[in-house]
Amino acid sequence: MKNILVAINKEQNAGLLVGKAEEIAGAFNSKIWILHVSEPDPDDYLGLEAGPQFAHEKRLKNRKREGELVKNLTESLRERNFNAEGMQLQGSTAKLIKEQIRKLNADLLIAGHHKKNFFYQMFVGSMEQDIIEDLSIPVLLVPVRH
Repeated sequence: MKNILVAINKEQNAGLLVGKAEEIAGAFNSKIWILHVSEPDPDDYLGLEAGPQFAHEKRLKNRKREGELVKNLTESLRERNFNAEGMQLQGSTAKLIKEQIRKLNADLLIAGHHKKNFFYQMFVGSMEQDIIEDLSIPVLLVPVRH
């Protein structure tokens, strides 16, 4: 197991997911890749950003905070002698995670699992299910807080 991809979403759960990656990477001397996927900017049909200025500023502020989180987690791993890289991408979460798995030749995906009730999953669907469909590698879903 050479490459572990950790897909993080919320700051409150990131440490737990990275901790699981540390346990496994320590046993197999694996590289840890930390990935955060940010929502893309909504564009109107002219290619101009849609929405009021405050919404644009909020997205920029969130992206900066998310980028700092990825950077801090990566640096913390390196300080403890783990081989680690971090990245922040924008777009469809499931699609980008699948692309990175192929690109990085990942051997394991670690992601958070948010417990949802039956009706939520029936009408909204499950991000976890979208991600793990068509994957040929093991997935470790870690129960996390909402």
